[in-house]
Amino acid sequence: MIDKERMQEIVLVVDDSPETLGFLTDAMEASGVTVLVARSGETALGIARQVVPDIILMDAVMPGLDGFETCRRLKKLPEVAHVPIIFMTGLTETEHVVHALESGGVDYLTKPIHIDELRARIRVHLANARSAQSARVALDAAGRHLMAVSAGGEVLWTTPQASRLLDAIGPV
Repeated sequence: MIDKERMQEIVLVVDDSPETLGFLTDAMEASGVTVLVARSGETALGIARQVVPDIILMDAVMPGLDGFETCRRLKKLPEVAHVPIIFMTGLTETEHVVHALESGGVDYLTKPIHIDELRARIRVHLANARSAQSARVALDAAGRHLMAVSAGGEVLWTTPQASRLLDAIGPV
């Protein structure tokens, strides 16, 4: 089960299937988790802009914005970029798993979802996200100007101090 001694986690479940939403909502709430529900990628983006979840469970196949594109867009939102996204879908081909991970997902589960496995994966990804957040806070407190840059020169991550410095410099 999810650690109930911590503050209650917030899980955003994104799926167009009412049955899946009902099943996951019941299972997550039984674990003491607050569940937010989105039936489309557009709705998920709107919710995430208002309430930052601790983790996102994302279906890959949805009408309109699919899960892959929704994930890419969520990862571009600074307030949500650090949130782990677990894909859950009926797509089982390796190319789909690769596509999900390349779009920003941290894990991939195939349907039907086994709730004990999902809970275990949620625990692992929440612990990893908390460790990364603790490291960011420590770097922040130290006043360090650090950033990570992709091979193509795209800024992937910065400490707030480095971000302010880059903003002061302006477009390069």
